[in-house]
Amino acid sequence: MKRLLTATLFALVMMVFLSCSTAPKPVMDQEDFGLARVSDQEELTRLLQADKNNSIFSLFGDIMMTREGAMEDDAVGAPDESQDAGMGGDEHSQTNVQVEGIDEGDIIKTDGNRIYSLAGNRLHVIDILGNGEMSVAMVNELDRAYGSWYSELYITDDYLIVIGAHYDYAELHPDAPQSDAEDVDGIRPWVGYGWGLMVTRIELYDIESLELSETFEISGSLMTSRLIDDHLYLISNHNVPYQNNDVDPRPFFKHGDETITPEYTDIKYLPGMPYRSFTVISHIHLDASPLLEYDIFLGNSGWGNFYVSRSGIYLATILYEQTPFGRWNHYGKLISYLIEEDGSVSYGGAGRFEGHVLNQFSMDEYNGYFRMFTTEGWGDDVINRLYVFERKVVDGKRILEVVGLIDEGLGKPRETIRSARFMGDRATVVTFEMIDPFYVIDLSDPYNPTILGELEIPGFSTYQHPWTDDLVLGIGYESDGIGVDGIKLALYDISDEENPVEVGKPLVMLNKDHGWQFGEALHNHKAILVSKPFEFIGFSIYRYHWFSSNYHQTNDYMIFSIDPEREYPIEIAATLSHFDLYEADEDFFRGFGAWRFGVDRAVTIGEHLYVVSGEAVTSHKILEDFETVSTLIFREE
Repeated sequence: MKRLLTATLFALVMMVFLSCSTAPKPVMDQEDFGLARVSDQEELTRLLQADKNNSIFSLFGDIMMTREGAMEDDAVGAPDESQDAGMGGDEHSQTNVQVEGIDEGDIIKTDGNRIYSLAGNRLHVIDILGNGEMSVAMVNELDRAYGSWYSELYITDDYLIVIGAHYDYAELHPDAPQSDAEDVDGIRPWVGYGWGLMVTRIELYDIESLELSETFEISGSLMTSRLIDDHLYLISNHNVPYQNNDVDPRPFFKHGDETITPEYTDIKYLPGMPYRSFTVISHIHLDASPLLEYDIFLGNSGWGNFYVSRSGIYLATILYEQTPFGRWNHYGKLISYLIEEDGSVSYGGAGRFEGHVLNQFSMDEYNGYFRMFTTEGWGDDVINRLYVFERKVVDGKRILEVVGLIDEGLGKPRETIRSARFMGDRATVVTFEMIDPFYVIDLSDPYNPTILGELEIPGFSTYQHPWTDDLVLGIGYESDGIGVDGIKLALYDISDEENPVEVGKPLVMLNKDHGWQFGEALHNHKAILVSKPFEFIGFSIYRYHWFSSNYHQTNDYMIFSIDPEREYPIEIAATLSHFDLYEADEDFFRGFGAWRFGVDRAVTIGEHLYVVSGEAVTSHKILEDFETVSTLIFREE
C-alpha cells in the first residue's frame, strides 16, 4: 500500500511538472515590472482554458486606489475639509468621502446652484433659487433598454456625469430575435437565449445646457469609480463568456457609435494566477474633447473594496486551491497598480497576506507605506491582523513586502473586525462578538506598529468618522450581550492614546418590541451628511414596528447635533419625513408606492438643508430648528 501511495504521489508530481515545463514561457516586458503580456489569440485561449479546468477559485476581491509616496495631507483618513462649507451664499456640502479631494460617485450631488439626483432610471435636476425656494430644471427618464439602471453621479465645471449599466444580449447572442422597439407586450427579445453581457454606460451632459454631449460604454460590471480633478477612473470586471465559445472573450469599448476592441498584446497578466476574467481600468480625461484610455489585466474575478488617493490601484484577492489529496488551502494575493502623472497605469507589484478585508476603511496608504486590517477564520479560530507593506524593486520586479505586522491582541477570542479608520500615524479599530473593544494603534514606526490602548463598551461601530484630531464619531449598533437591540451613536476621545474614553453618554435608539431599525449609513458612508459648520450629521433611518397585528414601516431623515461639552454629546435635533407627502394624496401617488418617498440623501446649501427622496425635495432653515420652507414634488411639475 505504501508503495502504491508513493507511486501515485510521484505520478501526480510529474504530471504537474510536465504540464508546467511544456507550457510556453510568458512574454515578459521589462517596463511592466513583472507582468507578462498576452501574445496572441492562441495564448489567451490557452490561459482561459487552463483556468477553466483547474481547482483554484477566488472567493472575493478588494480594490483600492492610492498613491505611492503620497503627501501626508493627501493620505490621512481625516474628514474632507471641503465639507466644512461656510454659512452663506452658495457654500454647500459635499459627498462624505474617505480621502480629501477624491470624489466618490453617489446618487446625489450639488454644486450650490443645482441639486442633481438619481431615482432608479430618473435623473432629477433642481434649480436653487435662494431663500430655500427651488424649481425643476429637468426630469429625464434615462434609457431603459435591456433592463438598464443608473447608480452614480459626478459633477465638474463642464460636465454632469451619469453612470449606469445594462445588459448587451446581441453581443453574446447575435442570432436572437429582436423585438420591435414599440413592442409593449412585455416579452423580452433575449428570453431563452441565456444571460447577456453586462455593460457599464457613462453619459456626459453639458453642465449648463444639460444636453447629452458624449457617451462611453465599457463591457463588464463596474466595481468602483473615482473622480480626481478632471480625470474619471472606472474599475470594472469583464467576465469571460464561457457559455458561448464563438464570442471573442476580450473586453470591448464604445465611444459614441465607435466600437473599440483591444489588441491581444494590450492584455497583461501576473504569471501563476488563475485567469477567468478581466480587470479593466478605464480613464476618461474630461476636457473639451473627452478621451477614453484603458488598461486590461487578466486574472481572477473580484468584487470588493477600494482605497483612493491621487493615483494607484491595489487589488486584494483571496484564493482557494484544492490539493491533490482533496484538502483546501487559501491565501491572500495583493496586487498593485500605479497611475502615473499622465493618467496611464503601470504595474506596482504584488504581495501576500492572510485573511479578508472588511471594507475600504480597513485600508490606507501613508508616506509610501500601505496598511491593511484583515480577519481570518471564524469562531474560536479567528485571527485579526494589521499589515504594513512597503513597495520594493527586486531583480527588476516590483513587489509588496510585509515590513510591519500585528497578529496578536486585536480582539478578544471569537471577535472579528467591524470597523476601522486610519488617521495618519494613528488608527482605530473595533472588534466585536458581544462587547466592543475599541483599539488605538500607533503607526508612526511602520516597521513596529503598536497597540497603545483599548476601551471596552457594549455594542460596536460599523463606521468611524474623525470629528476632530482627537475625537472619533462611531455609528453602529447597541448590544444587550445577547444580540443587537438598537442603533447607537457615540463619541470617543483618543487624545490620551493609551487610555481612550467615551465622551459623555452615547445616543441609543432602541428597537421597539417585535420591531427593528435600519439605515443605509450603517454600511455606506456616502449616505451620511457631515456638516461641521453647523455641527451636525444626518442620515435616513427605516423603522418597522408591530402595529395592530401587522408591521408598519416608517422612514425618517434624522439630524444629530454634536457638542462634546454636553452630557449627551449627540442628540436628535430634527426628524424629517416625506411619507406625509404620500399620505396627503394617496390616490394620486398610489401607483408609485410609499417607498418612493423614502428619503435617500440630504445636502446643505447656504443656511438651508435640502432633503431628497425619489419623488420630492423639501427645504428647511437650519438655524430655525429645520423649519420647512418649500416643498417640490417631481410628478406635479
